[in-house]
Amino acid sequence: MWDNPWLILLGAGVGVLSGMGVGGGSLLIVLLSVFGQVEQAAAQGVNLVYFLPGACIAIFIHWRKGSIDLPAAVTATVSGLATALGGALLATHLETALLKKLFAGLLLFAGVTELFGGKGEEQKERKGDGDARA
Repeated sequence: MWDNPWLILLGAGVGVLSGMGVGGGSLLIVLLSVFGQVEQAAAQGVNLVYFLPGACIAIFIHWRKGSIDLPAAVTATVSGLATALGGALLATHLETALLKKLFAGLLLFAGVTELFGGKGEEQKERKGDGDARA
């Protein structure tokens, strides 16, 4: 397990992103499948196992800092659990090539939205203005 320094560095790097809530799991799947020559379905399985302990640590830290909106978290968790089963079953029935294309499309959409969406800075500025008036 510890004989591959690249996997150790990969796990550590993605762990930092996951801890910040960036969604390092998506990056882990890409890096495992592209650079680690791990099949897409297996990379998704590794990501799920990898995610659990890291998420527990991040949840604990964010909870202590008071940065978790509990109603939003419960709503997202319940809806996510309800659909995760369907998504997992669907993924196991899709061909690897199609799964890779769908995943790449999702990442491309997310990247383009982040790059050209522009709403993040506007929301920060409005929130900052509201804080200044208080």
